[in-house]
Amino acid sequence: MIALEKHPVKILHLNVRTEQHGDVERTAVDIKLGFDVPNTYLESLGPGLRESLYEIDPGADPSLLDDADHLTHVRFPQLGKQKWAGEWDAVGLHLHLGNGRGKGDLLFVESTLGKFIFIAKEGGTCSCEARAQVLPTPDETAKLVGLLKRQVPATIDMSNAVNSDEDEDDE
Repeated sequence: MIALEKHPVKILHLNVRTEQHGDVERTAVDIKLGFDVPNTYLESLGPGLRESLYEIDPGADPSLLDDADHLTHVRFPQLGKQKWAGEWDAVGLHLHLGNGRGKGDLLFVESTLGKFIFIAKEGGTCSCEARAQVLPTPDETAKLVGLLKRQVPATIDMSNAVNSDEDEDDE
């Protein structure tokens, strides 16, 4: 899955709802994130995915390319949006809003990330969307609402992430 570090992310949509945790009802928010990444990030989803979607531009002068791995031409633009199955629990989502030292930031260490969609774009960029599910405090919920349709630097930490779909297969 794609991990990001202080990468520009746009808050595209929020869905505020409640979840039952035992006898306690908690506010939950689904955050739809939008971001662009280089097509090299596709390799973190699956080895060979980038090569299956991109090729060297047939009109490019090979003498001007600095490496043979310069895959920027979309092979099959007709594919459009691609859905990537899977959902990951224990994902860290850090929205960098504060003074650069963490004060004022929003940090959700137990997020769930899923509903990942990407579009291969000409030039070697992938436009991505993903849904993060978080359990914010009332103050954090208010901050999230203020971020709607805004772009903010974000870190998505997958170091402790667990693919929840694999857990279901094991049972």
